[in-house]
Amino acid sequence: MPAKTLFITCGATVPFPQLIETVLSPKVVKNLLSHGFKRIIVQFGRNYRASFVQSINVDHSLPPQQTYLGFDGDPVHGFSRSSSGNLEIIGFEYSTRIQDVIQENADLVISHAGTGSILDSLRLGKPLIVCVNDTLMDNHQQQTADQFASSNYLWACLPLSLIHI
Repeated sequence: MPAKTLFITCGATVPFPQLIETVLSPKVVKNLLSHGFKRIIVQFGRNYRASFVQSINVDHSLPPQQTYLGFDGDPVHGFSRSSSGNLEIIGFEYSTRIQDVIQENADLVISHAGTGSILDSLRLGKPLIVCVNDTLMDNHQQQTADQFASSNYLWACLPLSLIHI
């Protein structure tokens, strides 16, 4: 089975810790590895770098497969180790070339329910799971996700639902 890459985008402005913590949980990592995913690329958003570094097991004993993927700034690089194998994790705050990162790397996209992020993935024909950030005040992400899901463009859920995939 060829190695696959999961791309996660939380948007450029508001961090979405619940999404990142869920995807990096041991159960989800094990499931990803069992489905052939060997790398996760995370666009974690503004002012979340320190928290992201703490959420991954930064292990420099394993060399990265590719260190520059068109990110702006200095990407965070680490590995999540599991009995099923190693999952390479690369994180960055923002990229002016996000569509290129998705096009060139993503086999699956898990996104917050921001309209721009949804449209980027759909335009590129990438399979898409949208996780609603229900901590936002007006819950506009739920409305956006529901509209796209009702047209069968994507699957929408809350982050904790990813544990059961």
